[in-house]
Amino acid sequence: MIRGLYTSALGLSVLNKQQEITSNNLANAQTAGYKKDVLVAESFPEMLLYRLNAPEDYGKTPPQVGSVSLGVNINQVYIDQSAGTRRSSDNPLAMSIAGEGYFTVNTPHGERYTRNGEFSMDAQGRLVTTAGYPVMGIKGEIFISGSDIQVDDQGQIYSNGTVVDRLKIVNFSTPLSKEGDTLFYGENPQIMDNPLVVHGTIEASNVQPLTEMVNMITIMRAYEANQKVIHAIDSTLDKAVNEVGRI
Repeated sequence: MIRGLYTSALGLSVLNKQQEITSNNLANAQTAGYKKDVLVAESFPEMLLYRLNAPEDYGKTPPQVGSVSLGVNINQVYIDQSAGTRRSSDNPLAMSIAGEGYFTVNTPHGERYTRNGEFSMDAQGRLVTTAGYPVMGIKGEIFISGSDIQVDDQGQIYSNGTVVDRLKIVNFSTPLSKEGDTLFYGENPQIMDNPLVVHGTIEASNVQPLTEMVNMITIMRAYEANQKVIHAIDSTLDKAVNEVGRI
């Protein structure tokens, strides 16, 4: 009976985390370059149940009568790095990456990486992100002075026909970690020799709102089911303590 209480409580804990992740995914469904989080749950190893007080003819080992699950636990939360759809933008500094790769930006914590190419120019003429972080080129921060700005498919930036710099687009062989909603960090970034940049477009979030809403409903129903189990066990324990054996 108490084992069932533990199992349901563990289920509630996992569902709480899953609800938190789903809510954050939905909140960022319209955030350019956002990559959704996915929770992976795992079950604890099952325990074998043996029959107690078995007849002696069964030998020293009592017979097995089945197995019981001890509940679920969070295995990991991973980032789904699948590409979002590209959409056109009126922003002359908007760009997206087709295929692999990440833009490099300079933050107070060091270089970070993003798929959000919704860039602009600050008062100093630097190419910056929506948060104001400088976008990095091969030579360093990118300063643009002209009005006629073009970006070719290799990430070369032209201002009035003159090459300014090439975008520092990198890739990783190991998984990345999130910092905020659209920034990532990782180890050993490798500069890509042949990235594919699409000027005038932005990569949308890879969140599917309808799928996330269905997930949320499923989570709520599972949560309610676990609550009912806990309530039933609580009522049974209350009777066992206060009523059984009463004369």
